Amino acid sequence: MGSTAYGAECSDKKSMEVADEYSQALMNGEVFKRAKVLKRHHPSKRKEVASYIKAGDLYYTIYTLVSNDCVAHMIKRTKGRY
Repeated sequence: MGSTAYGAECSDKKSMEVADEYSQALMNGEVFKRAKVLKRHHPSKRKEVASYIKAGDLYYTIYTLVSNDCVAHMIKRTKGRY
């Protein structure tokens, strides 16, 4: 059997920081609530993180997937609500 080697895992704290920075830049807004790690994908150790952003008068939840290299990619976002 072959084995697959994955790089070092990005910490939860760093994953939340990266996801918030990515989401702020994406929505041109500001964080109104601290990000939350929702799920860790096994065996790749990628993390699904929810960021809470206020842009203008609207509030959004941005879901990102953070890789082992601490790089965030958007999965989806909610509709803005008041």
